[in-house]
Amino acid sequence: MNNLYQSIPKQIMNWKAKDKDEIYNRETLYDYLNGGAELYLTYDFKQVIVRRFIGLDQDEIVLDIYDMSSSTEAFGIFSIEFEEEDVGIGQGSEYGSGLLRFWKERFFVSIITMGDEQTTKPAILELGRAVAAAIDTTGPEPALLKFLPEKKLQKDRIRYLHSYIPLNNHYYIASENILNLDQKTDCVFAEYRVNNEDSAYLLLIQYENELQAKKAHAAFLKIYMPEALETEFAQMENQKWTMAKTQQNMVKIVFEAPDKNWASELLSAVK
Repeated sequence: MNNLYQSIPKQIMNWKAKDKDEIYNRETLYDYLNGGAELYLTYDFKQVIVRRFIGLDQDEIVLDIYDMSSSTEAFGIFSIEFEEEDVGIGQGSEYGSGLLRFWKERFFVSIITMGDEQTTKPAILELGRAVAAAIDTTGPEPALLKFLPEKKLQKDRIRYLHSYIPLNNHYYIASENILNLDQKTDCVFAEYRVNNEDSAYLLLIQYENELQAKKAHAAFLKIYMPEALETEFAQMENQKWTMAKTQQNMVKIVFEAPDKNWASELLSAVK
């Protein structure tokens, strides 16, 4: 990672690097991200190197390069907050309100300014392109994404995670970890368009073995929808349907389906 950082220019347009670079690891990340470190630590985060650039008007641009250990983990941390349009940097990117985020290979990159966006945006994008060019390889997305049915899938609304905390931030399930998620479980949470106004959601969880999947499935049914212990589906208070099934070492759950047949067809389409 040091070689990568050394290859990144210390001046972008009229912006020059300030002071020494900062380095934070799993033990010290809270010193840098007070209140935001927990999310990164649910992934296989290794370290982040921070470089600050100062412009002629003393505005600051902050470059963070996170080593996430693998491309799947880099995709994951990027996917959790992906909301804006892709700007074509790295393997996936977004820009909005003075913040550029992208991932490439095992790296997740964040470039942000609190200054005037009109003057900083060209420098932010130029810096982003320079960092992406310095990462001379690409990496695969999580293999679990290949299981997602393509029909009606909203590809900009796919989240890859391991912990129930970021999952709850996108779709609240329970205050407790009823699906037994941890660093060894791979999860993908995806949005499917039902019609022009409504969406349903598919959660796939891959466990280490079939027994773990069956235990998590049973716990989910017992706590989340106890009326569905035998049928595996239930109509919720909002009149939408939830359905949960196992498939070898995987648990498959549909939320917010318009009817049980729609939910069943989606689960059956999981490859």
